[in-house]
Amino acid sequence: MTFPPENIVLEGPLEPREKKGITFIGPDFFVKDQNGDLLSPIASVFPKYRTIINVRGIHACHISIMLELLKRRSHAEDRGEIDEGELELELYDDAVSLLFRDSLILVRSDPADMERVFAADQILQSFCPKERIQFTGLHIPEVRRQLRHRGESWRVSPAPRSALEISSYVRASKVQVSTGLTLYYSAPSGGRFLTYDEFIRMRPLLRQDPKEALARLEEILNLLERVNSWGSRELSFFLSAGAKLDFKGLRQVVSLLEDFSASTSTEQVERAFDRFALDFAQSAGSELMVDDYHNPVWRTTMFCRLFGIDEQEMEEWSLDLSPEFHLNVKWLPGASVVGDELRFDPRSHRRVQGLISHFWEKSGGLVSINVGHIEESQSARDISGEERDVYLVVITSKDQQDSIRIIRLMKWDVIQRIRMGIPLDQAIAETIKYRDYILDRLNAATQLGFPILSYNEIRLDEDIPGLGLLPTFFYDRQYIPGVVTDKIPISCYKNPNFIMSLAGLLGAAATFTLVLGRASPRTGKIFYDDGDELIQLNSISIPVRLIVIETTGSFTDWTTPLLTLLPQCLTRFRVHLDKALESGVPLQIIEWAVAIFAEALSDKLDAIKEIAFAPSSKIRFLFSDRTSEQGGIRHRWEGILDRLEATDVEELYGYIVNSPELRFRSQDLSTS
Repeated sequence: MTFPPENIVLEGPLEPREKKGITFIGPDFFVKDQNGDLLSPIASVFPKYRTIINVRGIHACHISIMLELLKRRSHAEDRGEIDEGELELELYDDAVSLLFRDSLILVRSDPADMERVFAADQILQSFCPKERIQFTGLHIPEVRRQLRHRGESWRVSPAPRSALEISSYVRASKVQVSTGLTLYYSAPSGGRFLTYDEFIRMRPLLRQDPKEALARLEEILNLLERVNSWGSRELSFFLSAGAKLDFKGLRQVVSLLEDFSASTSTEQVERAFDRFALDFAQSAGSELMVDDYHNPVWRTTMFCRLFGIDEQEMEEWSLDLSPEFHLNVKWLPGASVVGDELRFDPRSHRRVQGLISHFWEKSGGLVSINVGHIEESQSARDISGEERDVYLVVITSKDQQDSIRIIRLMKWDVIQRIRMGIPLDQAIAETIKYRDYILDRLNAATQLGFPILSYNEIRLDEDIPGLGLLPTFFYDRQYIPGVVTDKIPISCYKNPNFIMSLAGLLGAAATFTLVLGRASPRTGKIFYDDGDELIQLNSISIPVRLIVIETTGSFTDWTTPLLTLLPQCLTRFRVHLDKALESGVPLQIIEWAVAIFAEALSDKLDAIKEIAFAPSSKIRFLFSDRTSEQGGIRHRWEGILDRLEATDVEELYGYIVNSPELRFRSQDLSTS
């Protein structure tokens, strides 16, 4: 395979046709094949020649097709020979690149010549409404300026921020050029990325269809060696930041396939392929080896590559925040420290000013305080009707040490209760009572020895128009690095030691949910392994510690027997076991993990019972000074302790090791 393509024949699918005064080559926009994929995800507009070429391939192919069209026209009109080299350069200067994403057309902006881009836009509006045509260049000031002057700032393609939007953006960037190889296409740069996962999928073709394998590998080599008119490589390997990969070994694989004969065995080709694949895997790193849209590291890194963002320059990256915070923090106008004085930006919100003032008064000798808003909750729980504002505060001291805090607005605050129709005085009283209830739950969990974080309360009196000063409560905790258990990258499960270590930590964590009855007030469904349990890994990516970072839903269920609640925990645990099985972990390891989970849960329950019911323990009287009304903190606490005392730990252990939730069918044994 060569680029640009030779011997182009302008007939059949390449036969030019006139549409609305525009020469059109290729299928109409957004036409899909039987698999639902676009026949051509990219196109080129040539404004000077009022021509659109919508043919699968790279944009250089479109230049070649356009060149052939002009040569044919010149010959038909008997205008003599043309200077192909000069004309080709002219076409490169005239071409405007397009990318189709969902129902949108993305036009690649050129800050040096936006008039040409706007001319292409006018042509496109003959076939598509203006609101479905957007421009790349959100990060380019000149592009934004010119669109703003046209009153069309709204037409700049916005950067997605939520995990769902980023996933959709990445999925929509998948393209093919000339073979069955799937790549990820960057609209701003015109470059493509090849992932390790896609590369390794070619290995079976070495035996099953060596001709197709050779075509794909040649396509990779050709694209790797080409640079587009923007100076971007037509293809790059999808690697971790700063990593490089020499594709010399790839040339050897292609050479062996090209000379395939009796003297070259399939095993030789596979060995050469595997050597390069190993280099690829090591350069990519474990987090980027599997194309996993649910893995925040893979998803965010791919998005950064496609959007032209250097992730190492992101504030969230430089602060070493967990991946779920990357591209999910909106930094807000705040204040600067000048000498011993705090000077607020006139654009800063009063709440931000209040939070900054709190830390300024609490801590001495600060250089800076920055506040960011967490844009999207990482939990899949139903939080409708709740206030869920979460802030990230980065405090830098004079010795240049950063302290990172997570600030969470109390979910049922005064404003929320007023919106529900509760009178002002009652809303304030109920909010303060709920504040006390949260602090009581934290105290109880600590008394029983659960691994929870220390929380501080922040109270701001906020001036609300029409209502006056109202108390607003926040809970402040230290930021802890790690991975929440429901967002563990799939690549981690390949190591058998990972699932065994995780099993012990999840077994102990299940006791927190079961004993304190952590559940949804709406549905009664328990909260477990869905965003509140964070694990920390050692240097070889094995979990060594689990911390409960939120106590959501504690004391909601204080009556249901633990044995009745247990299956919900096991169903969640089963998800991790299935991932390990799918990653090639033997069934025997899975069975050991079940036993480890059961042992950890039983040991933790025994330890909690010993703390709670030791002769010298005063835990039962923790809330004895409170009233004993039905559903009050004292009534719930006594119910929790009565249930714990009645629990047969051996019965729970027996249920786990023989549970239907953890029983594996015969087809699961194929991975053992």
